[in-house]
Amino acid sequence: MLRVRMKWPLLLLLLELVHANEPWPHPDALKFTCPDRDFSPQKLTPLSSDRGKGVPKYVLLPTISTSSSEAGSSAEGKLCTLTRLNNKFYIPIGKSYLSHWNDDAWQLSPGRYLSRTSVQCDTTSSDGPTNAITGEPDYLSGEELCQFKLHPLGPADDGYYLQTHKGRGIASTPPRTQAARFLERTTWGATWEEISHLTEEYERDGIMAMAEWAHHQTTALEPTSHRAYFRRRLNPRAVESYLYGIPGPKACEEDARFRRFAFTFKDVQLSRGQDSPAGNDGHPYTVMKIESYAGGGGGKVIKFGGEVRTVTDGPLQYEEDGNLIDLADGDYTICNVHEVADNELGGLPPLTYTFQVLVDTPCTSSYTNRDGLEDNLGDGSIDFENKRVSGRLIRSYDSAACNAKCNDKSKVKLIITGNPTVQLPADDVDLLGTLSWIDLSALAVPEELTILEEERTHESNWLLRRDLDNCFDQNGDEFLDPAGLAFTDLRSTGRGKFNIDKPIFAKMPNNKWALHDFRTQFHQNTMEEPMMDGGGSAMKRAARSGANDDGVLRTDLVTRCSNVQRNIFNEPHCKISYHPDACVSVPLPDPSDSFRRSQYNPGGPLRKGGLVPDPVYKYTPPYAGEDYGGVVVCGSANEVAPDPMEDDTFDVTNRKLHAPVINYNAQKKGVWAEVILSAEDQLCQKMGWALSKIFATSTGTNADSSNSETNINVMDNFVTSCFSTYKDVVKKVSFNEEMGAQLTFLRNKAVHTDWHLRKKLAWPDENYARENLQLHSIGLIKLHDDGTPILDQFDRRIPNYNQKHIFTAAKIWTGFNPSYRRGNYEDLDWATTSYLDPLQISSISARDWFPKIDFESGYIGDTYPLCADLPRKHFLKKNAKYRLLGGSHQPLWHWQSDSTYYDQEFEHLTLTSNSSLYEKLCNPKSTQPPATSLAAGTGSAEYNAALSSAPLCQGSESFCDSNSLLEGRGVNEANPHNTIDDCTDGTDTTYDESVKKIVVSTMTGDDLRGGELVKIEATVISNRIGDVVDFYYTDDATSDPHNWLFITRVSPPVAENIVSVPNTDFPEITYTLPKCVSPEGCRQAVRVVLRSRRAQSRHSNLSTRPKSTCESDKPYGIYDDADDLVFDVLPSYRAKDLCEFQTLVTLDENLLCDKRECAVDTVRVVEVVPGVYYEYIHAPCVYLPFYNNPVKLFA
Repeated sequence: MLRVRMKWPLLLLLLELVHANEPWPHPDALKFTCPDRDFSPQKLTPLSSDRGKGVPKYVLLPTISTSSSEAGSSAEGKLCTLTRLNNKFYIPIGKSYLSHWNDDAWQLSPGRYLSRTSVQCDTTSSDGPTNAITGEPDYLSGEELCQFKLHPLGPADDGYYLQTHKGRGIASTPPRTQAARFLERTTWGATWEEISHLTEEYERDGIMAMAEWAHHQTTALEPTSHRAYFRRRLNPRAVESYLYGIPGPKACEEDARFRRFAFTFKDVQLSRGQDSPAGNDGHPYTVMKIESYAGGGGGKVIKFGGEVRTVTDGPLQYEEDGNLIDLADGDYTICNVHEVADNELGGLPPLTYTFQVLVDTPCTSSYTNRDGLEDNLGDGSIDFENKRVSGRLIRSYDSAACNAKCNDKSKVKLIITGNPTVQLPADDVDLLGTLSWIDLSALAVPEELTILEEERTHESNWLLRRDLDNCFDQNGDEFLDPAGLAFTDLRSTGRGKFNIDKPIFAKMPNNKWALHDFRTQFHQNTMEEPMMDGGGSAMKRAARSGANDDGVLRTDLVTRCSNVQRNIFNEPHCKISYHPDACVSVPLPDPSDSFRRSQYNPGGPLRKGGLVPDPVYKYTPPYAGEDYGGVVVCGSANEVAPDPMEDDTFDVTNRKLHAPVINYNAQKKGVWAEVILSAEDQLCQKMGWALSKIFATSTGTNADSSNSETNINVMDNFVTSCFSTYKDVVKKVSFNEEMGAQLTFLRNKAVHTDWHLRKKLAWPDENYARENLQLHSIGLIKLHDDGTPILDQFDRRIPNYNQKHIFTAAKIWTGFNPSYRRGNYEDLDWATTSYLDPLQISSISARDWFPKIDFESGYIGDTYPLCADLPRKHFLKKNAKYRLLGGSHQPLWHWQSDSTYYDQEFEHLTLTSNSSLYEKLCNPKSTQPPATSLAAGTGSAEYNAALSSAPLCQGSESFCDSNSLLEGRGVNEANPHNTIDDCTDGTDTTYDESVKKIVVSTMTGDDLRGGELVKIEATVISNRIGDVVDFYYTDDATSDPHNWLFITRVSPPVAENIVSVPNTDFPEITYTLPKCVSPEGCRQAVRVVLRSRRAQSRHSNLSTRPKSTCESDKPYGIYDDADDLVFDVLPSYRAKDLCEFQTLVTLDENLLCDKRECAVDTVRVVEVVPGVYYEYIHAPCVYLPFYNNPVKLFA
């Protein structure tokens, strides 16, 4: 719309210039007047005489007032329109609103005839020609008229028409009414003050007041996010750690909450087991127990799950037949409760139904290991074994019988005093000595202790505003980490524990008592400000230890990592984090753990019928922390933190613990209603609603239909794009999981995925492709700008697309998969994929790589080069893009086979500090070397059996030289075998084939330091063409076993030589010293192995990478020599101190190559500094992976 407004004046100017030389009035011009009354269109019959002859028509029209007998203000509110009738469609040509003449008395209407129509208004200088019928001039001198030049009528066109539309008129409508009408159309309901304000503006500025209002709405106001509104009021009570978050804070920490009522909605669920399987250590129906208080006085101790909740002054009572009946000591099921102390709720009179208990046999556990048998509930009902997962009967709980009891009014009693107030006898030292309690009575109110929503809850909820001095209760016991509270299985049909934890009491001001009230903690994790630990701290705190299937103990995941997968929306805002607990949501590759997926365990001892939980180590990368490469952390749009001053306005779903009084399905409706009625950005909210009706989805068809946050986020896609481009809206919609699931392109695969990889023929799903073409974009038929159909020569409508376009569009929507499930937002408690985060194109093997036809007889991607034809070293060209991987060497954009996925040495290029590319990617900081206690050395190796079984250079120096210590082989060496492990030399000393000397030195002349690029100069004596020398290094020469990593293999010339790479501009053998994080320095080593071809018939293949660093323990290699050189290195510079990394880097100029960069044509991953990687994203190109000759393919 903005684009049209910007070009509209320019277009009118051009039209005015084109038609400036038309005579006025034209000799053939005919004068017509608008009808006096609001009748049907009046045909201008004389204009139809020349249909099909291509003759333009000229028409003179006055303004409305001069075309009627009405004068002045009586013509206000009239609209006269000039239209053209083509094939039963009225096409607007011009219109006039005004009752007085001016240059804009008549305006052209947008549409297909705009460029072929002109209008000029002026005052006649003489009388017009005489009318043959009336004998009077058509017009008089001095008459104010507007002349239209009209496009010729075609043979099938009916003609031109004038019509008058009559209303009250702007001038006769009171300003306040006009303001109200305007706001009615642009808001969800204006307040009295808003109408009054706009009325004042309108009375002063006229119609510009409304234009200014619209301008303010579209430019000055940020869209009000529905998701953010929901999350700011999201402080749900917690019983345990969930996948999405942990309970907290501790009773001693800022923002800890305390309540003055004994029972909550969650307790009701634990007690009656409604809606879902819940329970306490296998007993889903947790009872409220009433006992007589040992201190006398008629008081009662009320417990839940075996733990004290309150001590009342007297018995709980209910009314029956006009009498008050005491609730006897015993066990009871809680059927309902309101979360207020006693019966007080807002400004209402005391309520009599806030606490309802089952005065009957309490609901009992239906839990048993059924093993295919009928389950006897103990109350006469039978539940047959009909719940199965993967064909296996599962354990479950039956709440139907308990629900029936709680719905029986004869068995449910209303406690007249309501939800019991929390209180303890302050003088009962023995009782207080058995409880965990904290004294808050001396804290200042409201500075240190604040009452929440006092008017509504009557001091029922309190908030601690600062950390206390210590985290011990009055009995000296430390408060436990709430993240370790009982947890459920990952699957809602599994066995839930719900062990009720020991409550923590608080003595409040005025000698009142309260219970510490745990809430599930959600945190800010927006795109602009992601969590720097990615939620890893909470994940580690909640992790539990358990036995593996093989009996080995490990730490299992309970609360998920909150780090959002990188996607097309958040990637520009992602940051690198050096937090030691930084985690990832995508499980790290683990070749030894291929069995453990998020699937059902067919019967292992860990958990029958439930999920095999993931180990935490899959989500804790080894490169997290300040001394390592760091973790890229990303956030999600509007994932704000809850406002601690808000109570639990909204809750989150948990299939095991749905609170029965909460309508989860209604929460999203409530959020929408509250936002649209209160938000200032009313025009945006209306636009968002309109867009949601175009891109319609239904929550009822999706698995997460009861979730609030995931579905509220769908509306946010439209609201946050209310004044954005249509492309942005389509992008957000297309990457939304709900749309992908409903229109079935989720996990859509390309034809080649099955055909070329599996030899199976399958077609991509076309559902979304059709919807996008028909409903979301161009529509079924071609249309003129005014919305009327374009017809072909046979007057038939012209389709916009056909089946081939649908099929090619379906190939575009392939490879879209859901993101991994994470924490910090509400989602299905059993899901392993996200119903909220944008879809991922996680595997390019599922994408369709072939050309797609467009709508102009061409192909999408025309003019793009083949990837094979990109210029050499295009990774150094201007506009080359790089994506930060942090400490991970795994590319996200490049396809990688299983054989190389776990190989840390595979295809990455290490940059030097002299490289121009290094400068661009590192963005270097000025930094001082890390402090160290490593003394200076000489660089000359010595043999010290107490320190090493190989030559050792102690202390820091720029090089390490073995000198003569390695000369000879085997028994002929001075200190055989000069290796730090059990690797021995060949035993046949007939020939002098050996590694004679090794020197390791830095390329820059600086001291050896972790992360420095070094070269290895190995002097070897070779006696046969085809001998090879293998080079290795290890990061720790003191460990056992040693982690040797392969560097390269070279075939040396015969005789004594320093080994180098032949036929290359870079002959040195180089590698990067591994990272060293110890302030004392690190002891590292290199190994050089000469493998003789003399025994090739018995040797491993010398033309390929060796399988072992040492093979002399086998019946071959009797002429081989293996020697090590050990040396000390200084601690590495920390990546965070060296570079200011950016998530995405685009080269702004062509760069020159440096050293090894010059030896390659392209790269996949580059190591900028030790342990920090970037992925190269090459320019757009056409990739044809299955054909060697793409020209032949398209011939």
